[in-house]
Amino acid sequence: MKILILKKEKKILEIEGFAVFFSTEKGQLELLNNHCSLISMISSGIIKIYSNFFLENEFLLEKEIKLEKEIKLEKEIKLEKEIKLEKEIKLEKEIKILWNKNTTILKIKINSGFLKLKNNKIIFLV
Repeated sequence: MKILILKKEKKILEIEGFAVFFSTEKGQLELLNNHCSLISMISSGIIKIYSNFFLENEFLLEKEIKLEKEIKLEKEIKLEKEIKLEKEIKLEKEIKILWNKNTTILKIKINSGFLKLKNNKIIFLV
């Protein structure tokens, strides 16, 4: 299933996964491939995404290159953009990546939000 996590109209993460765990007011919820449509409120906690897609090199390298470009630009931009850079770096620290044989596990810390699942596509608004 396709998993998309958005925060203030900005895409945090987009990945294919086979299982997602998150907390609601009534407890822990698990969504698997081809789950029926669902709309739910999400409580503060951690969203766990299980994927067969191996992210170690691509995800970290992409973020490292992005960070290097932003650091080079930092010298040329105003204080306002420097504050934005600090927020983006802080955001990346909220995503933890673990590997277990052929499975990648992403853990994303959130305060609260909403979830929409339709046609095997999950959208988190956090």
